[in-house]
Amino acid sequence: MGFAAVALGAMALGTGVSMLGGYESSRAQAAYANYQAQVARNNAIIEQQNAELAIRQGQVAEEQQYQQTGQRMGAIVAQQAASGVNPNSGSALDVRTSTAEMGELNALTVRYNSQLQARNAMIGAMSYGAQAGLLQSQAGFDTTAGYLNMGSSLLGGAGSVANRWLQYNQQGVNVFGS
Repeated sequence: MGFAAVALGAMALGTGVSMLGGYESSRAQAAYANYQAQVARNNAIIEQQNAELAIRQGQVAEEQQYQQTGQRMGAIVAQQAASGVNPNSGSALDVRTSTAEMGELNALTVRYNSQLQARNAMIGAMSYGAQAGLLQSQAGFDTTAGYLNMGSSLLGGAGSVANRWLQYNQQGVNVFGS
């Protein structure tokens, strides 16, 4: 076997190595995209749990606010009665009404803040879910790209080998002879 045959064989081998390298590179990219997609799905689950937790914590804090308001109201009535003021009329009633309104406002503020926190967590969960979908698509594209890269390497390499064989043939070099 002559130098020409060795050269053609090396070109063919190089084509095979190039094909394998391109395929393995795209497989690694696809695996990384799949991993990132799973991380995003996990983050979406955590954000959903955070939203549920924010609602539960808000409900507890709202209930505590109502209890505090009730305690304040009881203390006000007791103070008013102890001082000899009629708690059911005039400014004594106005004080209690104002206290009740402020307590309600505080409870509603607690509820609003917890719902806002939950909403933000749900938006984060949806964002992570969308990111997971995009990364999953990317993994599919990376896999397809690997097959296309292999085909491209094969065609390019085959074209190079054929071109070199034709050059040797035109120069009168017998590639497979002695």
